[in-house]
Amino acid sequence: MIFMDVEKQFEFHDEETAKAAYQAVSVELNNEFQKRSKTTINTNKNVILLKISAEDESAMKASEFTFTRLLELCKEVSEVKNK
Repeated sequence: MIFMDVEKQFEFHDEETAKAAYQAVSVELNNEFQKRSKTTINTNKNVILLKISAEDESAMKASEFTFTRLLELCKEVSEVKNK
């Protein structure tokens, strides 16, 4: 029974960087820790859309923190690379 949803968007410099970030983070989608939540990640040009559905607040916070942290790290690395 899923009753909580959150969506976030992460904008990258270009489409290639967004795809690289997607590939880096998508390996985490099937991990064991996601028993009470479901996360999907999609790309649309240079934007990554993160959608999380969870059974409870703890599961939501854990998934949101994990994937936001990973995508923000990808974004920071790409910004350093582009300087």
